[in-house]
Amino acid sequence: MKKITLLFILFLTTQLNAQVLTQNFDTSLGWTATHLSGTATTTLGWSRVTAGTNPNCTPFAGAGMAKYASYDIAAGNTNVITSPAFTLSSANTYKVIFHMYRDNAYNTDNDNISVYLSALSGSNGTTNLGTVNRCTALAPVVSSEGWYTYSFNFPAGINGTRYLRFNGYSNYGNNIYIDDISVEQIVTNDAMISQLNQNATIVAGPQTITGSFTNAGSNVINSATMNWQVDGGTIYTQNLTGLNLAANQTFNFSHSTQWNPTPGVYSLKVWVSNPNGSTDNNLSNNEFIRSVSVASNSTARLPLYEKFTSSTCPPCAQFGINFDPFYNTNGSNLALIDYQVNWPGAGDPYYTAETGTRRGFYGVNAAPTMFVDAIDGTNFAAAGLTSDFNNAIAKPAYFAISATKNLVGTNMTVNVTTTPYLDGAYRLYVAVVERTTSGNAATNGETSFKNVMMKMMPDANGTVINCSHDIPVTTSITTNLAGTFIEQYTDLDVIVFVQNFATKEIMQSFHETQQLGNDTFTASKIRVYPNPSNGLITIETPTSVDVTITDLTGKVVYNAKEVSNQSPINLSNLQKGIYLVKMANTDGIQTEKIILK
Repeated sequence: MKKITLLFILFLTTQLNAQVLTQNFDTSLGWTATHLSGTATTTLGWSRVTAGTNPNCTPFAGAGMAKYASYDIAAGNTNVITSPAFTLSSANTYKVIFHMYRDNAYNTDNDNISVYLSALSGSNGTTNLGTVNRCTALAPVVSSEGWYTYSFNFPAGINGTRYLRFNGYSNYGNNIYIDDISVEQIVTNDAMISQLNQNATIVAGPQTITGSFTNAGSNVINSATMNWQVDGGTIYTQNLTGLNLAANQTFNFSHSTQWNPTPGVYSLKVWVSNPNGSTDNNLSNNEFIRSVSVASNSTARLPLYEKFTSSTCPPCAQFGINFDPFYNTNGSNLALIDYQVNWPGAGDPYYTAETGTRRGFYGVNAAPTMFVDAIDGTNFAAAGLTSDFNNAIAKPAYFAISATKNLVGTNMTVNVTTTPYLDGAYRLYVAVVERTTSGNAATNGETSFKNVMMKMMPDANGTVINCSHDIPVTTSITTNLAGTFIEQYTDLDVIVFVQNFATKEIMQSFHETQQLGNDTFTASKIRVYPNPSNGLITIETPTSVDVTITDLTGKVVYNAKEVSNQSPINLSNLQKGIYLVKMANTDGIQTEKIILK
């Protein structure tokens, strides 16, 4: 009994001594941020966040993660976070383990993280342990976006006080996210799971559990056991032999027992154990736990393009020159919403607070910025636009959407039927867009704009829908469009999409393009021109109408009865701006927006 107790104490001591530094960023950044080199001396570059944008991601584990803002920092800048001091013993060898999110946007920009070990808290006396690029296409190359685990060994024989530094280098690509950093003693038997390939959303049916684990110990691993379990249920094991896995080498596994789930939401736990038939000396890195949503079915995807742009932004004009031919070719196979933002300067004249809400939701602070199914796709080159489109449309969707729209006067009603193949709470968004606008032309040379967002129904926060697989959800929303920037009420489409509010994942979109009629007016036969105007307008109408013109506050600035076809109206005494022209007779009411310049 005494011998067993002594062995347990020795094992426990090994476990307690294995980690000499940990940081999970759950409550604060905790490390010292500094600017090392480059021109952007006004920014520290690093921060602690609870959710990521550009690319969209959530922490690897816990409540927070560290962000390096390479999406915003000019190319050529290096910014550093430095750990508190920790102590190493020359009797042991050590390694650093961390998790990093890799994405495939801006695939030629080598934004990266380099890890250094330093004897000083500053930048001197450092040893470069290794570098990982942000982009999946750059070293070390990986096959898909997601969190990856990396481990670098410290040189042998180091002792005394040391500091760990993570140098973020910006090439003005996407942001970089890291999480769960630890400095650990290298032990003899240490199998570390490094990747779980299971998607967060899958279709019901047989699933093979695949991933990889790494030999993080000093002994060669010849055998190990792979395990998986769902919701604390049966544990399925597979013994692996003949591995001959040297230190820092990785083994790709494919579990012999498949998982055959039905629709629902599950917690999948996968772990490696028993390296060389012995107890793992470091149990802190053995498992991954992932929430998996299982769908009853899937359907073809209509990608959602959300473009943040402005008629006062010179780069936006160049982006439009490249994007318009792509959209002309592929527009029938995607849904586009054009958000006109309020910068540079005063920004676009058609900016709305609802655009500001969507901008804040994604953390957008540069124009142009375009998201393809909530993933950054701001590519100026045709090849990049095409690649992003092909990647998006190839992914399955787990919602089917249909919608109809109806306009009576200025009241828009949209009826949406959503058939979910997943369980859970999601957000339904409805955006009224105008196919072509010109009244917001400003300073960058663009004269017309496609699918400009005029109104979110009921607002930019969307509507929560509680979904059970295969049970349709019907939603009806009516909104008054008076007071918006709409130029022609006959030129409106509706974009409907479902989004996971927490992860920002776009589940599916729908583009309602049916020509808008009016229940009581033959809208296409009534026209106000020219628009924009210098103050002289003409009403083209088959029957006489009463005309009331108001400003955007509702104040009546012009009123006339029985206005006949081709009658001129002189508004040159009014201030420049946007006005609403309401035309009414016994057949109904029609409202058009005019712009006086």
